[in-house]
This record gives sequence, structure tokens and C-alpha cells, in this order.
Amino acid sequence: MSPTPDEGTVRTRFRQVGVALILSISVAVVVGTSIWGRRVEKKNVDIKLGAPPLVGKLDWRPTPAIIPALVIAVLVVIFGARISARLRMGWLIALSAIGGAVFSLTLAASDGTSRILDPVVHRTEYWGNLKLLPSSGRMLSSFATRDWMKYFSVHMKGHPPGFILLIKGLAALGLGNPWVTGALSYIGVAMMVAGVLVTTRLVVGDETAQRCAPFLVIAPFSMWMGTSADAFFSGTAAVALAFVAMALKRTGPIGFVWAVIGGLSLGGLLFLTYAGATFLFLPGLVAVAAYQTPWKRRVGLGACAAAGMAVVVLIFRGFGFWWPDGLKNTNHFYWHGTAQFRPWRFFLASNLGALIYAIGPAVVAGIASLRKTRLWTFVGGALLCVSFATASQYSKGEVERIWVLFYPWMVPAVTVLPARRWWLLAQSTLVIVLQVWLISKW
Repeated sequence: MSPTPDEGTVRTRFRQVGVALILSISVAVVVGTSIWGRRVEKKNVDIKLGAPPLVGKLDWRPTPAIIPALVIAVLVVIFGARISARLRMGWLIALSAIGGAVFSLTLAASDGTSRILDPVVHRTEYWGNLKLLPSSGRMLSSFATRDWMKYFSVHMKGHPPGFILLIKGLAALGLGNPWVTGALSYIGVAMMVAGVLVTTRLVVGDETAQRCAPFLVIAPFSMWMGTSADAFFSGTAAVALAFVAMALKRTGPIGFVWAVIGGLSLGGLLFLTYAGATFLFLPGLVAVAAYQTPWKRRVGLGACAAAGMAVVVLIFRGFGFWWPDGLKNTNHFYWHGTAQFRPWRFFLASNLGALIYAIGPAVVAGIASLRKTRLWTFVGGALLCVSFATASQYSKGEVERIWVLFYPWMVPAVTVLPARRWWLLAQSTLVIVLQVWLISKW
């Protein structure tokens, strides 16, 4: 039975009040964790945030170099919804992927073109470790030993060997320079946008993917993606989940082929970041929620995907790197590093504050407005992943970067909101203000 006009009005007003309340709480969390964080830092400077709940330094520095990013943001706000509605889906996905990568690039370049490269060559990142590494085979057999890991940079210690192996492979092909390594981040942004849109289209529908596209292009977390290897991890995860979604939608043998490719991609993700293990919740939830696919076929597709992952794990094992040993030793260095100075109770709240900055008010409002919808499959899955990461105590700060693996999957929640152009304006305003106000480490 359909609600009467009066009942519909009451429900709408109730939702609006609920959204306003959630947004007010979000502002309070951001302000509260900022104040709390500064007090915590005065007691112990070793927590190394600088701009709690974010990592960095606050410095208002608007310059003409921000204009390209501002122009893209304005164009997306004005024309994004119209273009999304009119373009064929294939062209929309391609244009959005390119737009997201270009927007991230212009954000990074707003602090000077050197800023595009600085995070790549920073002493804590991957590039500086190349000179420490022997041949790939010997590297993998020794990678997880503490005696060798102690010489690595912070980011190397915190991740499996997949990304540095990729850099070594590119170097062997004559592409061993920081600019190529930096380009992987922007390729990752494009992969992320395309993967999320493909998955959203297959799981929810074309219209939802069309509404979502502009918000992925100018997402606030874009400012941490173009200057971090985590963008490539996020792109790999998105493409992997897209393959899984394609497998569930296709009939015949081709579905099993996509499942194997999805499994191989998820296996690759495990060796790019240990957070890839947490990300496995998402394809699992998508498979469980695929009611249109007979359960026997879902089991078969799942087995194919698992076999694909197992192949990757066994290949690395054959060359001497055992994933559980790598995780164990990484945890050792984690607890003997900055994490030992970071109080978990504060970061329970601080992580939420950083998440609110990264996803922006539109996504917060969208999540607050979600009711019975298939969007909960991955929006809820992403929230479950970050909740688990926080509860594990292995995500204490820096989540504006670390969680870019999960943030994109919350963005489709915006599609349930009315007046999306105003929400796009809110998102773009936040990311531009963040870019000219925060000097991030990444």
C-alpha cells in the first residue's frame, strides 16, 4: 500500500531531520577530534599527526596554481549530472576515469609540479629502496625476514612486496624512473573510478552509476590518491571487484573466466597491501547478495575466484615469500614504530574524523539516507571493513590515505540524495579548501 501524501511528507521531513542531525554530529566529531588531537600531541609529539584528525600541517596558501582543479570542479558541478545522463555508459565510464585521474593530478600540481614527484621520492616511500634490493627471486625469499626489513623505509615495512616488485619490473623494461612510478598512482585513480562504476552498474543499475559518476571524479579523498601508491592499490581492488560482479551477471562459461580473473586480481591485491585481506569482505558480500544468480553457480564462481587467488599466493610462496610471515613481521615493526605512541581510544574517534573529511558531507548524508537498497551491499561492506580495521588497532591514524581502498565504495550512497548539484558543490568546495589549507605528507 502506497503512503498517503501526508505520510510521505512526514517521512521526508523525518529523513531531512535525520540527515541534518548526522551532519551536525559529523561536524562535532571533526572539531572535537581536532581539539582532542592537539591536546594529545602536546603530551606526546611522537603521535605525528600535525593537523588532527589528519596528518600534515595547516597553512592557508591559495595560489593561481589551484585554478585548473577549480575549473574542473566547477565544470563537474554545473554539467556533471547532465553529461552523465546523456552519455552512453561505456563513454561515461571512460570519461569519468580520465576526469578523476586529471583532477587528482591538478590537485597535486597546485603546490607546484615538484609536488607530483615529491611523495614518490620521499624517504619513507618505495623508490628509495630500489638500491637496497637484489634480484627479484632473492628479494622475495628474504623480504619477510626482520633482519632485512629493518633497512626498509616505513612504507616498505608496512606492505607486501607486490608494488616494489612492479617497480623493479618496470625498471627492467627501461622504465625505472620516479615519473613512471608516480604515474601508477594516476592510473590507479582511473582504475578505481572505472571499477566502482562498472560494479555499481551491474549490482544496482545504470541510473545509479550515472548519478554516482560526478561524485567519484571530484571526491575529497582525491587529494590523497594522486600522490600515494595506495591509489594503485585502490584501483586494483576496484577492478578486481568489477570482474567479480561481471562473473555474477554473465551466463555460460565466460562467467567462470571472469571469476578466475577476478580471483587473480584479488590475489594480486593481497601482495600490494595487507589491507587487501579485509577488502575480501566486499566481493564476498556482492556474491551473497547476487540473488538473481543460482546459489550453485555462485559457489562455482566463488571456487574459481578462490583458485585464482590461490595461484597468486602459491607463486609468491614458490619464490620464498609466505604472506602470513610477511604480515607477522610487518606487525612487529608496526608496534615498534609510531603506533606504540598512538592511544587507541583517541584514534577510535580520530579515524572517524578523518573518514568524514575524506568522503565529504554528501556521502555522509547519503549513508544517513540509505534505507532498503542494494547499495548497502558495498556501502555497508566498506563501512564494515573500516570498522574492522579500527577495531583491530592496526589503523591508528593516517586513514585518509590508508582507507582509500574502501572510501570509493561509500560514494554510491549519494545517489539517493535529492538536489545532487548542491551536494556536488559541497564536495568540490571541501576538496579545494582542503588542498589549499592542508599540506599533506602525501
